[in-house]
Amino acid sequence: MAQWSPTMTDHEDIPPGKPPSPLNDVLSRVLRRMKMSDEASAISLFSSWRQIVGDGIADHVTPQRLEKRTLTVEVDDPAWATQLKFLESQLLSTLKEHVGDEVDTLHIKVRRTR
Repeated sequence: MAQWSPTMTDHEDIPPGKPPSPLNDVLSRVLRRMKMSDEASAISLFSSWRQIVGDGIADHVTPQRLEKRTLTVEVDDPAWATQLKFLESQLLSTLKEHVGDEVDTLHIKVRRTR
């Protein structure tokens, strides 16, 4: 039975000794080349949310929408809305490191309970 073995054409874009890029990074680059930077930023941001903001915030805050450089997030409790307001400038700085100038405003919504 034949087995797959890597050939130069299978990974010619990857420099030796460097691991492949994460899929969300690749998708972001492709979408930016296609002039879809808002969508690319949203994909990158939403798929990496937990890694960007950390478990403590990600457990209570969920990104909902990125439109016109405004990121809408939903919090699970009004206390988290208050906490996020205190952390807003720090969070925006962290987001800028990951998605550049695509986010400059944070809109916070409290999740409705039934």
